[in-house]
Amino acid sequence: MLSREHFWQYACDVYRSEQVQQVLLECQDLHGKNVNLCLFLDYLSTLSIQLNTQQLQSLMRCVEHADKTILQPYRATRQQVKSQHHTYPDYPSLRKSLLATELELEKLQQYLLIETANHLCLKHDMQSANNLTLYLPKPLADRFAYAKT
Repeated sequence: MLSREHFWQYACDVYRSEQVQQVLLECQDLHGKNVNLCLFLDYLSTLSIQLNTQQLQSLMRCVEHADKTILQPYRATRQQVKSQHHTYPDYPSLRKSLLATELELEKLQQYLLIETANHLCLKHDMQSANNLTLYLPKPLADRFAYAKT
């Protein structure tokens, strides 16, 4: 069984790198890819777990649903508050609270990924596991791998 706490810690450790952040935000903003899914696919690779295309599709459906129903509406609200109410006297406190809530929603999405993966029949001990190449164009997957080093 995969652990949400272990994955969260892994994601935080990897995302601390400014170069990793740049690559992942490019994946998100220019290629429509999900940052949590990218991190999760890499996490599985570090555990020597290789996914197949059907398993990837299950994980993609999971993040797409969470994005559509939870994260995107929340981000739109946060952006609206930022653009229309930034002069509110307590805006700094409100912004901090909104960002903290968004972080909790990201954790929820990661939990959903773990729950979905724990119901899949995963192949362990695959020494050359590289799940990101199933999801990202190879040059982006290579840039991510390089940014992690």
